[in-house]
Amino acid sequence: MELWFVLALVVAFLWGSGAIFAKLSTPKLGVARVAVLIAIVEGPMYFLGFYYWRDNMPIGLGDGALAVTSCMVATIAYLCYFESIVEGQIAIAGTISAAYPALTVVGALVILSETVTATQAIGLVAIIGGVIALSYEPNRGSEYAMPRRSLFFALLAFALWGFWGLTSKMVVTRIGPGNILVFYVISSVTVPLVYAWSRKVRLERLKDDNPQWTAWAFGTIGLAVSVCGTFAFSFALNSGFASLVVPISSAYPLVTVMLAVALLREKLNRLHMIALVFVIIGLILIAITG
Repeated sequence: MELWFVLALVVAFLWGSGAIFAKLSTPKLGVARVAVLIAIVEGPMYFLGFYYWRDNMPIGLGDGALAVTSCMVATIAYLCYFESIVEGQIAIAGTISAAYPALTVVGALVILSETVTATQAIGLVAIIGGVIALSYEPNRGSEYAMPRRSLFFALLAFALWGFWGLTSKMVVTRIGPGNILVFYVISSVTVPLVYAWSRKVRLERLKDDNPQWTAWAFGTIGLAVSVCGTFAFSFALNSGFASLVVPISSAYPLVTVMLAVALLREKLNRLHMIALVFVIIGLILIAITG
């Protein structure tokens, strides 16, 4: 069995299961506490990645500014994602936010004048249709309905990660995949801490000011697992073709959905199930470049 294939499966499992740990911890800790965890856990891990994979090449002021913007937008999207799962179902919120490659492709078509294959075009339509279906619930009182606040933040994460996907692609080609990690170090420390500081009043007013240690542990594990998935993704791309690695890795929402239904007892109606399938298939199709 090829190493890239094993790593791609590992990526899908790590990213998919990381979302479950996030759901188990975020509602108990609150997003402000999770933001502090992001700075503590992800900052050092990204620094180690930068130290290991960095390239000795100059970075221009324009490229540096674009890298900072891209990484900070990604971190803001990350916080929006956590906001969306405080009350919303991770199976739905996680899938909506994970569909961001569709916006990245649209941006590449408009801004970078790139072209897409017929397969990618079908995937694009499937993703957009799936996201719309996931966002639609005629009966707001239904047990399957997403809270409006959760839906808003899931869609905001979807939009912001779409912008990040486009800009990060531009940055990586200019400064290298290793050097961009130093900008993730900056964004994963500054943005969450500023957010946590801005929420300090709310932190003091939380009913449960002493969350169980298990929530902190789950939160830490979830963040670490997600970063490990990112590192595994880099190794997979280094040992295999992107046209094969990316489609397999992009199926990680399927892992999240299965675990959410099995472990968290989340309920999905028939429309949601069909929409989830469309998004996941669309993610796989949109990643096929050949």
